Amino acid sequence: MEKSKFNNPFFEKLRETDQKFLIEMAETYNLSYSQILILSDQGCDIRLWQEKPLSSFWPNEIEEFKIEGKKLTKLLVNKTLANINKLRKEPTDYSDFKKPEIKNPKSFSILHLDSDTKIFGRCPCPPENNPLRCCNLTTLDAVQQCSFGCSYCSIQSFYSKNEIRFVDNLEKKLLSLELDEKIWHLGTGQSSDSLLYANTENVLTALDKFAKKNPKKVIELKTKCGRTDWLKTVNFPRNVIATWSINAPTIIENEELLTAKLDERLFAARKTADSGLLVGFHFHPMVWFKGWKSEYKMAVDKILANFTPEEVIVISMGTLTFPKAVIKRLRNNFRSSKVLQMDFTPIAGKYSYPLSVKEEMFTFLYSCFPENWKKKVFFYICMEDPSLWKKCLNYEYKSNDEFEQEMKKSYLSKIYS
Repeated sequence: MEKSKFNNPFFEKLRETDQKFLIEMAETYNLSYSQILILSDQGCDIRLWQEKPLSSFWPNEIEEFKIEGKKLTKLLVNKTLANINKLRKEPTDYSDFKKPEIKNPKSFSILHLDSDTKIFGRCPCPPENNPLRCCNLTTLDAVQQCSFGCSYCSIQSFYSKNEIRFVDNLEKKLLSLELDEKIWHLGTGQSSDSLLYANTENVLTALDKFAKKNPKKVIELKTKCGRTDWLKTVNFPRNVIATWSINAPTIIENEELLTAKLDERLFAARKTADSGLLVGFHFHPMVWFKGWKSEYKMAVDKILANFTPEEVIVISMGTLTFPKAVIKRLRNNFRSSKVLQMDFTPIAGKYSYPLSVKEEMFTFLYSCFPENWKKKVFFYICMEDPSLWKKCLNYEYKSNDEFEQEMKKSYLSKIYS
């Protein structure tokens, strides 16, 4: 067997038993380079998922096929891939999954970026001329890098893993800016967790002064942490809102490593609401797994039990969505995870769940909230196909601008009511 046939980036990452099996099948059925490549690729995925070895997906009824040569080889490969794809078409099963052990880094070096560093941008999610519905968020990258270990996150691929980057003279930089009137909603959670580092390097102090200078700008702090000590260091005005990413406990436990537990996040949100700030919750990314309905409903019930709709400014929902580059990075990182165990469906240059799965999840989650919440809280679907809005929420926006204007009207009305 030609060694060059196995010269692909995935074969070396296979389990040893899978390597031996693939070599044996290649010799027996004269697998081509491309067939070995795709089987190696799928073998890496099932290893990441902690699933059975590649041999268990190979057809057993070979003698029943009654064909030989290349036709038989092609049939065997296709049936193997089909057997693996059955896992992708079902809710992910975490019952036997053992989460990877990663240690919370003892220390990160702090890197100071000069004051000329660009810190404003637009939401990085939508490609140009995208068909998805986006609120046109302006990003404010006051901090770069995150020391949480969420399996699906792409932030850590952008920066050095052991450097937390803070902009020098952030306060001076922010206070000297004259922002375009069109910019009204700024989010600090795109390049790092907004509250994980609290007021380190006086980041929150700078944002506090910036928010007070610009009362018609809404500053959103988005987090997965349970810290509340920052509340003692700043006295934010009402146009600063704090929002928490919410997920099912199974997903937090297995895929959002090192982050705060669900109850810890809600406790921090409760303390923040007690301080007078509006809070919000993002069910994003929702994951289609066995038991998803009961766990997401439980999360909603906890929110309903601990908050009033007057205290909550926004609730959003969205699912796992991956650009090709992120899928490649997740496979190369080779950390056990099941987030890629999905029926990849192309959407606007990325890959996600089929629309039918998204519709089921969003419709169910929205139905868990009572009518008075739907009237008093701004609900939206984040970066998804516009057709889902009417089906799931019973209303829709014809354009991103219309979506943005309705969000602005709702936010400012609640902030200054």
